Amino acid sequence: MGCEAVREALDLLALGALPEDEARPLEGHLAECADCSRYLAGSREVVARLGLAVPVLEPPQRLRRRILTAAQRPQRAGASLPRLALGALATVTAAAVALSAFFFVEWRMAQDERQELAGQLSDALAVVREHYELMELFTIPDLARVPMFPQSPALSAELSYYWSTQKRWGFIVGTSLPPPPPGRTYQLWFVAGNEARGVGTFQPSEGGTVYHSFDLSVFPPGWRPSAIVVTVEPEGGSPAPTGQPIIVGSLAPR
Repeated sequence: MGCEAVREALDLLALGALPEDEARPLEGHLAECADCSRYLAGSREVVARLGLAVPVLEPPQRLRRRILTAAQRPQRAGASLPRLALGALATVTAAAVALSAFFFVEWRMAQDERQELAGQLSDALAVVREHYELMELFTIPDLARVPMFPQSPALSAELSYYWSTQKRWGFIVGTSLPPPPPGRTYQLWFVAGNEARGVGTFQPSEGGTVYHSFDLSVFPPGWRPSAIVVTVEPEGGSPAPTGQPIIVGSLAPR
């Protein structure tokens, strides 16, 4: 089993959402692969922060309705029992049925919704991991800020790009960036002369906030871009810019 396939399951393993029969084959790989072991340790560290980063999920309303329906279902009583014993038995039976119904329904709901919840937690884990990496970047001595400027008066976005040659990593932050047209996305490019190299696509949040990191290790050593630009591209990104830059920042020599 290769590292790429293993890491697709490690976040779920860290969350405790991976079935035992799927987790067992990973143990042998983790025992031999230091990189994947470190990745799992990092995932578990981020999981510990989820309580502060992820909103509490409200239980589905249908769970409450099904529990109440099961608990209120009429019970069949024996006619030969004394009234006092019958009342006590009915009370105990109702409580037992309610408790059994609760655990049964909860188990069924957990089975039905496990994958959905695991997907939500995995997405949240990815966000927390990215934010944690970005916070680490602010402690890097050579971190530099590149202010970026809209090229149209109609665009009021305020963006900055932070990058580090030491970590070969950077991120873009900003506010008031409108969503791109349907089927389109924003793409970030580094430019040197007539050559533009894309580092990834991004989308603003519903409120127009931008917070996204990019891996600069894709650049060859010694390559020195002079500008950083944002264009609007087809969804999924383009190998080369297809439109005019809408936001531009100038990179000073370092």
